[in-house]
Amino acid sequence: MDKSEKSLLIHQKTVHQNQKDYACDKCEKKFSRKRNLLDHHKTVHEGCVIDYTCDNCEKKFTQKSSLLYHQRIGHEGQRNFPCNKCEKKFGKKSILLSHTRTVHEGRKDFACHNCEIKFGIKSDLLKHQRVVHEGRKDHLCGKCEKKFGRKADLLVHQKAIHERRKDFTCDNCEQKFTQKKSLFSHQRTVHDGWKGYACDKCKKKFGERSALTKHQKVVHEGRKDFACENCEKKFTQKVHLL
Repeated sequence: MDKSEKSLLIHQKTVHQNQKDYACDKCEKKFSRKRNLLDHHKTVHEGCVIDYTCDNCEKKFTQKSSLLYHQRIGHEGQRNFPCNKCEKKFGKKSILLSHTRTVHEGRKDFACHNCEIKFGIKSDLLKHQRVVHEGRKDHLCGKCEKKFGRKADLLVHQKAIHERRKDFTCDNCEQKFTQKKSLFSHQRTVHDGWKGYACDKCKKKFGERSALTKHQKVVHEGRKDFACENCEKKFTQKVHLL
């Protein structure tokens, strides 16, 4: 098999069949190319730093494949896989399939055996188990050595704390945010008045899941998780302790 035939075979397996033959023996994450598995091992499990910098925006990546994908999608606008239900376009077929399953079909096929929370994507389940139940924090900040369970949280930390960046601005009140999802949540709850999280005990509604969780802990469970080091008095919220 010559090089062109091998490249065609890899393209068909990865793009059209979404086949991932290379599994990580530490976290069960799967990859379509062996070099991606090796990069994953080095950056996630061995703590090696491999910097690939985008020439257009100077954004850094730990894997060359991530850099190439970023350039193709972010700067060249190559999104060749459109959703036939909402016209949203994606750079990978696998992401399109996940989008269809989770957003339009509402499927959550992957349940956590520890807490029974369900996920639409297996990788999200594995990430949840590693971070929440195993307490793993594999992503280290190179500037302050703080550790995070999710790479996305590390990136947000670096942007907000070390770079002081807030790239997302609300069109209604011009408040700035470090994350796009924070901006979306702000617009939905503050300006649209959306409250989609209802307490199953008193039916009170909240705009954010975190607010609902805090309400349930404080009001219905009576939990006091914040103890004073000087007098051992306990409080339901950290702000009351301070």
